Amino acid sequence: MSRRRVRLVAIAPVALALTLSACNGGDDKGSKVSANQPQGQATLQQASTAMAGLKSIAFTLSTEGKPSIPVKSGDIKLLKSGDAEGTLTISQLGKNLEMKVVALGDQYYVKGLTGNWQKFSKAMASTVFNYDPSAVLDPDRGIPKLLNSVSAPTTEATEKVNGKDAYRIKATLTKDAVGGLIPGVDSNIQGLIWVGKADHRLLKVKGDLPAGPDGDKGSVIINFTEFDAPYQIKAPQ
Repeated sequence: MSRRRVRLVAIAPVALALTLSACNGGDDKGSKVSANQPQGQATLQQASTAMAGLKSIAFTLSTEGKPSIPVKSGDIKLLKSGDAEGTLTISQLGKNLEMKVVALGDQYYVKGLTGNWQKFSKAMASTVFNYDPSAVLDPDRGIPKLLNSVSAPTTEATEKVNGKDAYRIKATLTKDAVGGLIPGVDSNIQGLIWVGKADHRLLKVKGDLPAGPDGDKGSVIINFTEFDAPYQIKAPQ
């Protein structure tokens, strides 16, 4: 695997983790705007606590426009330990490449549409590319930190997300929290955050990324589902 390809593969799951910072508008019609919406900051603190206690999560990622990130889509199952499996579509040399990814312990396995599984060390990704997948659910580095670091959160409305009632909160996602999860983000970004009314879990995030070197810009959208599912991540055969 070339050094450029390894770099893209290593960065791709990080962007998914922001994951740990990016979603589109509510998926169902019927938004309700009310003067009695809960305070945005308090709601995000409740979400941070709820997410910090998770042992696993699933999320899907998509993009709108042309955000300056290598990941274009993804579908990932993740354990708090950092073990994960799923599919990613990344942009490389102007082409979108779909691949399967398995992160297990100290090893990474990657497989394109053709060819065999390739393996490289997690230590290599973590040291060379400043990447650690366990940061996604880590209360001090991942989603909980992001939720506690937003600026000027305002609850705008209540609407449905994946069939669940959720508060939609507008906020500025600070570069200190976002930059630790997605390499290359060096400024604050505007975002929307959806928090479930019943359990305060993070259901959806949208982050509007600034224009890249070529002037293209767009948004990253992440949906979170299957909280605390009993995933069993195994090495590919």
